[in-house]
Amino acid sequence: MIKYWRIPKENSELSNILSQECQISEFAASILVNRGHTTFQAAQQFLVSDELTSPYDIKDMQKAVERIRDAIDNYEKIAIYGDYDCDGVTSTAMLYTYLSSIGADVIYYIPERDGEGYGLNKKAIELLANQDVTLIITVDNGISAIDEANFAASLNIDMVITDHHQPQDILPKAIAVVNPHRKDCKSSFKELCGAGVVFKLIAALEDGDYQTALEYFSDIVAIGTIGDIVPLVEENRALVKYGLQMLTLTENIGIRALMEVAGVNPETVTAQNIAFGLVPRINAAGRMGSASLAVKLLLCEDPQEAKEIATQLDQFNKQRQNDEQQILCDIEQMIQKDPDVLKKRVLMFYGPNWSHGIIGIVCSRILERFGKPVLLMTSEEGKLKGSARSLGEFHLFKALSANAEYLLQYGGHKLAAGFSLDIKDYADFQAGMEAYAKTQHDIMPQYTYNIDKVLTPNDITVENIQSLNALEPFGATNEQPLFLISNAKIESISPLSGDKHQRFGLKMNGISHTALLFGVSSDKLNYKVGDSVDLLVNVDINEYNQKVSVTLKIKDLRPTNFPQDKFFAAKAYYEKISKQEQVPVKILAIAKPSRDDIALLYKVLKSNNGYRQDVDTLYVSLMKYQINYCKMRIILDILNEMNLIYLSPLLDSIEMIQVNGKVDLNQSSLLQRLNS
Repeated sequence: MIKYWRIPKENSELSNILSQECQISEFAASILVNRGHTTFQAAQQFLVSDELTSPYDIKDMQKAVERIRDAIDNYEKIAIYGDYDCDGVTSTAMLYTYLSSIGADVIYYIPERDGEGYGLNKKAIELLANQDVTLIITVDNGISAIDEANFAASLNIDMVITDHHQPQDILPKAIAVVNPHRKDCKSSFKELCGAGVVFKLIAALEDGDYQTALEYFSDIVAIGTIGDIVPLVEENRALVKYGLQMLTLTENIGIRALMEVAGVNPETVTAQNIAFGLVPRINAAGRMGSASLAVKLLLCEDPQEAKEIATQLDQFNKQRQNDEQQILCDIEQMIQKDPDVLKKRVLMFYGPNWSHGIIGIVCSRILERFGKPVLLMTSEEGKLKGSARSLGEFHLFKALSANAEYLLQYGGHKLAAGFSLDIKDYADFQAGMEAYAKTQHDIMPQYTYNIDKVLTPNDITVENIQSLNALEPFGATNEQPLFLISNAKIESISPLSGDKHQRFGLKMNGISHTALLFGVSSDKLNYKVGDSVDLLVNVDINEYNQKVSVTLKIKDLRPTNFPQDKFFAAKAYYEKISKQEQVPVKILAIAKPSRDDIALLYKVLKSNNGYRQDVDTLYVSLMKYQINYCKMRIILDILNEMNLIYLSPLLDSIEMIQVNGKVDLNQSSLLQRLNS
């Protein structure tokens, strides 16, 4: 699928000023400017993020500390009630380790994702009561547990809730509710994850001194912060910076074992290494086995046991990847049975055996592939439980709120949400979501790459790329910079790793560079030597045999001077025509193909024995014939309707069909509709 590129307007004068004021390279300063940090104060606030505000700034922190200290002094049994994702696992491990170290009688409990679901439940509370627990401390959950907190109180169990999710109007009955998102909380930074809140609780238990917390837990809180994809700004940025430094020398045996199985070098660990190496394996414990196993790893003191657990988590992660692929295959089969589903504004699918712990990941894969909001559900006992992902300005939480009459429960925000409903309401819910999307967006938002800077060949130096270290760590809301390289001529293409990847030799204004394209085989590559292309790249430093060089990693590419605005306008009109929605007569006149147009495209396809790539990219091959995208797709639909070609419902291939005799195109119902 061709994606929209949002190109920034460069302001070299302002970049130069910020470079001098902030004492960073002009190259790095230009990234800050293009990301909206256009004043010295804003840029400096972003760059200098090593200060942590007092933990007591968070509402009820003092109450939490006093109740926990009383429990320790009175030899009460304390239970830490965690969550099964990376944030919950790291939160549990930190607090358990700390409380154990100061003499508390403490246990931990993490609910099973499939059997119990997210958050507190009454059976678990009753189980803890039977173990003589008198204080439950929730981590990364509890803010919505109104009934459960009342039930705990009825069993003479006090609660200290630590959470970071949005609270409802009514707070649970608890000794303390520590959540920076409380409306009456005066803390200046609200974007902590659950592990960040627990980290501050530990500091508060140390009388507000962060030294112990940083010395013993900055590595774990960094993993939790990155894993929960909270914005890496201000205090989160500080926690991750401290944590990355500690991870190079971490004494946590479990973390070191996990790094080893994930192939992460402690000496060069980055936020990206953690996000793609450690976090998925920790999450896999809760998705495929038991999250308690991941906690056990972080608490482990035996290197051999740690290695065994890390290996098991690695196997869980591979199983998770296999299950993801199976769900994707199931969805592909559904699309093949009902190709019209891809014409909808919002894509919705459900399956009976899909793991709820995995469908959120698959949502993101489908979103990127088809460029539309996605809702995936797993069915069980007449109920559907789902995850959703969105893009652009399509607001998932508002869309779900508009269809709340069909839902049993829902929550989330603009780009991600969770929900459940009775399966009997699925059709009405789907219709309601589609109607909401049409009302809010006559033309749906596009999947967009936000470019940080246009690179010239002279910009691609080791010194410039190394200067970007001032902007690290990269993560949510502070992604690794994405650069545009324009008008590069392809001099060579070499397959790598059995043709799984490609190495490009490029020449730009007489300067040669090498770029890597991952996950694309030769037969899926729509470019050849001699083509002039524009590329979106991430840029890294590579050190090999004591030689330091720049590595370009291609994120996307397309022909130089690609008519982006015309392409996406034509694509939007094609979708409206395919849904039989009203479009201007002028547009219909442009989109309606002539017999010559149809013959030309058929001839091109026949000469190439079909097409074996994403249909969007076929437009690239047809640009020289002046056929717009809308017309191209209409022709393909006509040819498919008349059994001249087989257009894959997944829009990833076109096969030629053997034809005997002449075909009367006037019999096409689509062409008849356009003519009328």
